[in-house]
Amino acid sequence: MTDNTPSTPDPLFRGRLGWNSIAAAVTAVTAAAMTVLHLVQVQFLALPAGLFKTAHLVMGTLVVCFAVLEGRSHPIFKFLAMIAAAMTIVGAGYIFVEYENLVTNRAIFGNAADAAISIVLLLAALYAAWRAWGWGIPLLALLALLYGYFGYVLPGDLLFHGGISVGRLMSYTAIPFFQGLLGGLTELSASTIFIFLFFGAVLSSTGGVDFILEVARRLGGRTRAGPAQVAVIGSSLMGMISGSTVANIASTGSMTIPMMKRFGFRSEFAGAVEAAASMGGQLTPPVMGLAAFLIVGLTGAPYTEVMVAALIPALIYYAYLIAAVHIRAVKEQIVVGELNNVSSADHLQALGWLALILRHIHIIAGIGLLIALLMKQLPAGLAALHGSVFMLVLNACRILLFSGKSSQHRASELFRSIYGALTAGGRTGAQVAVILAIIGILVEILTVTGFAQKLSGSMLDIADGRPWLLSLIVAIACMVFGLGLPTPAAYLIVALLGAPALVETGVPLLAAHLFVFYFANVSALTPPIAIAALVAANIAKGKFLPTALAAIRLSLPAFLLPFLFLAHPEILGLAGGPKEWIFYGLSAFAGVTAINVAIEGHALGRLNAVGRALMALGGGSMLVPGGGSTLVGLVLILAVLATQGLLLRRDLRGVSDISDQHDKESRR
Repeated sequence: MTDNTPSTPDPLFRGRLGWNSIAAAVTAVTAAAMTVLHLVQVQFLALPAGLFKTAHLVMGTLVVCFAVLEGRSHPIFKFLAMIAAAMTIVGAGYIFVEYENLVTNRAIFGNAADAAISIVLLLAALYAAWRAWGWGIPLLALLALLYGYFGYVLPGDLLFHGGISVGRLMSYTAIPFFQGLLGGLTELSASTIFIFLFFGAVLSSTGGVDFILEVARRLGGRTRAGPAQVAVIGSSLMGMISGSTVANIASTGSMTIPMMKRFGFRSEFAGAVEAAASMGGQLTPPVMGLAAFLIVGLTGAPYTEVMVAALIPALIYYAYLIAAVHIRAVKEQIVVGELNNVSSADHLQALGWLALILRHIHIIAGIGLLIALLMKQLPAGLAALHGSVFMLVLNACRILLFSGKSSQHRASELFRSIYGALTAGGRTGAQVAVILAIIGILVEILTVTGFAQKLSGSMLDIADGRPWLLSLIVAIACMVFGLGLPTPAAYLIVALLGAPALVETGVPLLAAHLFVFYFANVSALTPPIAIAALVAANIAKGKFLPTALAAIRLSLPAFLLPFLFLAHPEILGLAGGPKEWIFYGLSAFAGVTAINVAIEGHALGRLNAVGRALMALGGGSMLVPGGGSTLVGLVLILAVLATQGLLLRRDLRGVSDISDQHDKESRR
């Protein structure tokens, strides 16, 4: 049986307990308690919404602060972490005691104590977000608060507003309005996103990563670009339910990137494949980097409609990526045999397909139940909770009934899988909780000052009725505002700033939101930050900029398809019927693949300059679907391929003739 114990020993299982071990144990227990609280709340709704949001923020901040005490941070940071933890506890205690007064007597006008507690929670959350994610986002939140206060002295129509007093600014930050840190974004984080992070933790603690990589090895390992295809398939499967591009790269990339290098792929290309594949997982149903539920909330579209709309673009993206890495393998003349040692569980390779599936039936059943419940419109958090519990129960039955090990070992394995899921879910959920709370402040200030609305108006003025220019401006703005942010946060900001401008021009609401969602995600690949490319380059020990540029090329559909969403929403199923859906999908796939062939300079063989130009022109024509342009693009692509085929056949015939001549001479 698979040993699902964590790779790093948990403090509760260590023999000796020093200060760091005690701090780690406190962190783990707090994280586990945080997870249990959320599971109980989502199932039974035991706490009022305001108190649950408070508990979510406070426990998340405490977990991050305790993690600082656990690590090897400078003593000053540990001291600040203790202060922040104490401030968090004080703030939570005040809200729990004063909650009835806050929501009844002081719902509109807070007092000085409310403002002081808002400041206390703000400082603690800023510190936690800084320690978990770096200084960038906390700095943006502070700048937003300064903008909220000093708006009356700023020049220009775009930046100017009447200014917000300190007391009211703090009310928007936390209490008594329960906005900002305790606003709708924190509520979504607590009730939905956290539970999906727990689902991912359950998947990991019960052997899901090894199972997914083994499936990927069997599906793609024997192809020409074997190790790269394993990375594409494995990262797509992980990314479908993962909430983070970077986490996906770290989990699967640590195995797939060295494997790609070992079989002849260059370091930068290996890192780029993993970065592109992991980023694409955020675009793929059913979870879409946890942003699917944000899209549902902001657009009002049914969950099933969002899933259907995202399906064809995601299929195009991964079909293109599979074709792109195959073309590179052919061009580089990389030949790969059967792959082994893809995952950390080598013994899975000896199992047949049926045995492999039966051993991991709990994972398949858990994911299947999750998707089925989501399709039945069950609240997303509740669906993830039921899927997680179902997966844990089935895994427990597998361990207790079919393990074949001693009762003590079975009990230990079962405890570790459950405890590992609780702690990992709590740790990840805490980091996301604090950053989304800080983003909540930014969103709140941009809304109440009117900046978001005025920015949309400015974009419309600059575009001056030219849709192509407006879409280009919005795309650039989305990539800038999305730099370095996790998927949900990046989408929220760009949806607030960019989507309204597109809707004003008549673009369907869901198409506009998917447009900005795509460009928020590709910001993980675009310099100067390109966080996904940076992490992948570090694992690959390659150069950052070439890795980022290669990842951009491998993610070409994510840069081009959004413009098709606006011009032809049929590709999203928002217009026309199934025939149009399929037609636009196939045209888009042929177009982006042809453009990649032109960039690589290789199809059936090496392309000359004329062939590359014709292939690029044909691909571009396919991306402007319509009777004439599609036909022209198809003719150009087929003409290049036919010419390549004839040249290849002639070369093979020449080689055969030379071989026959040598045979005749040798017989003489």
